[in-house]
Amino acid sequence: MSEKLTPVICPYCGVGCGFFIKSRNGKYVGIEYNYEHPVNKGSLCPKANDLSFLNSPDRLRKPLKKTENGFVEISWRDAVKEVASRIKEVVKTYGPDSVAFMASAKCFNEENYLLQKLARVLGTNNVDHCARLCHAPTLIGMGRVTGVGALTATFEDIGNSEVIVIWGSNPAETYPVLMGQYILKAKSRGAKVIVVGPVKTRTAWFSDIFVPIRPGTDIAVANAMMNIIISEGLYDKEFVERRVEGFDKLVEVVRKYTPELAESISGASAFIIRQAVYTMASSRKGSLLWSMGVTQHIVGYRNVLALATLAALLGWYGKPGTCVGGLRGQNNVQGACDMGALAEFLPGYVRVTDDVGRSRIASLWGVNELPSNVGLTVPCIFREAESGKIKAIYVMGENPVVSEPNSTHVIEGLKKVEFLVVQDIFLTETAEHADIILPAAAWAEKEGSFTNSERRVQWSFKALEPPGEARPDLHIIVDLAKELGLERYFPYTTPEEVLLEINKVIPSYAGITPDRLKRTLGGIVWPCPTPEHNGTQVLHVDRFRTPTGKFMIIPVEHQPPAEVPDDEYPLILTTHRVVGIYHTNTMTGRSASVSKRWPEAEALINQSTASRYGLKNGDVVKVVTRRGEYVVKVRISNSVIDGVISVPWHWGANKVTNDALDPEASTPEAKVCACKVVRLG
Repeated sequence: MSEKLTPVICPYCGVGCGFFIKSRNGKYVGIEYNYEHPVNKGSLCPKANDLSFLNSPDRLRKPLKKTENGFVEISWRDAVKEVASRIKEVVKTYGPDSVAFMASAKCFNEENYLLQKLARVLGTNNVDHCARLCHAPTLIGMGRVTGVGALTATFEDIGNSEVIVIWGSNPAETYPVLMGQYILKAKSRGAKVIVVGPVKTRTAWFSDIFVPIRPGTDIAVANAMMNIIISEGLYDKEFVERRVEGFDKLVEVVRKYTPELAESISGASAFIIRQAVYTMASSRKGSLLWSMGVTQHIVGYRNVLALATLAALLGWYGKPGTCVGGLRGQNNVQGACDMGALAEFLPGYVRVTDDVGRSRIASLWGVNELPSNVGLTVPCIFREAESGKIKAIYVMGENPVVSEPNSTHVIEGLKKVEFLVVQDIFLTETAEHADIILPAAAWAEKEGSFTNSERRVQWSFKALEPPGEARPDLHIIVDLAKELGLERYFPYTTPEEVLLEINKVIPSYAGITPDRLKRTLGGIVWPCPTPEHNGTQVLHVDRFRTPTGKFMIIPVEHQPPAEVPDDEYPLILTTHRVVGIYHTNTMTGRSASVSKRWPEAEALINQSTASRYGLKNGDVVKVVTRRGEYVVKVRISNSVIDGVISVPWHWGANKVTNDALDPEASTPEAKVCACKVVRLG
């Protein structure tokens, strides 16, 4: 029996850690650390240390078809033929916009590129993925003020910052390697860490200043910070005068947001807000990072505008030691966005309404025209399915029954569609509703490229053989395209061939060729316009990518959440994550050590709140909202402020969270809603 070590990129968060899969005769037996990898330097979090889900007996091995007696195995030929014929039938009867596709932040760039291409060649822009639930506000907001909706620099720049502001994010649990390798090392060299959010997380434990705020009050606090910076002359005057547009409008808006007003809205003391501002303004080498605590609001887009502008006042753009933006949640959220797996964007962030850009891509693809109407986003796909307008849905590697807020309506939509296809590695909660299930190979059983949160494109090699008849997503999509009669647009047999087309279609990927990527440890950071280019670590060095070349300030006002506490629902519900469990728990829930260490959800409740309701540690409660109820154990913790309950969402809590949408980004307000608790037993 021969053992083999194969270099791969981690399938979990957006850090992009590299390590080796240890295999024996094509089967997973463990991992080895890669101490030379430039991102993680050998470090890994608990999730990557146990990948035993790869050997789970629950893995899908053959195509399945739903019958009156449950699922039955069918051949690949029959499965692909049925999927193609049903999609053709729906398109012929109702038109291409009656079909919707869900791409996946867990799949390679090449696979996401092919799925969105399939949707567009079929005639619809109804293709989206989980970025809609996390960083669509970042993509759109940062895109409008800087011209690029991605992180402005690399993790190395975060590690070289003198001030690091972490807002609505908990990298100690969601990005452990970033926290350990970069943020804490910066702190050990003297950097100041400021954390803003409603929960005193593990990240906040390491902070120099913690600013506790009520969920949904970020703009009031950010505007108060800008009020102090402007009124006390703490902003980077040279940077603002030379590289910023709209400063005068900002002055008018933030004038009324005194620290005292922000305290009355957010609960954070005016003293703490001032202390944070003076620390931030102490250096022009700072980073401002955020996650879903900022974006999952009806004002997520506006939250991003406020934070991006706060960083601009301090001059934290375009130079080493500065980094601004959202920390992407999944391993390939950034890449899936880059590839055009979004309802309003083609590959390379060409808007579907951009006639010139759309025509260029149509020409490269060899099609006469591409659809120009903005497609349905993920939440709207299920709303339109429930209303009867969406007739068929194709889901690749996503589990919206668990990930979507107010998920009861997702289930209703899935039940109502005429045809549902789910392509995945396990029989997920979503797959249980499918008409056809296609067994996919896991990431280590195929190869391709991922793009991490810092825009770093890396190749992950095939280490294992897929179980049974499971197949790479790329091959499934190509076979489906052929069966749909679209073979001339999908002449691919390998991911390398797809990446070569991506090089032609997406200018920022033009120099990231397969051969170069496969021989470059640590990959290449886009934009990389030519094969000779070394990649771009720091964006906006000389100019922003806006029409004027300047940062475009768009001032914003505070707006309360869609739901606020009242007599019937007197508490606030928010959600968080835990370090050992990932997203919908599909993979970590089948990995022995992490599922044993983190077996179930615990609701964090402040001691004062618990006392009012007669609760103690270990009690079981119903958390009730206007959308339903969720049963969970209680953990008394003063890490949350009085009146707030925080629940990890991995175990299904999203069935009670709010699906009210940000009007700009269509991202639901999963981070704040009104609730009450009822003690059971």
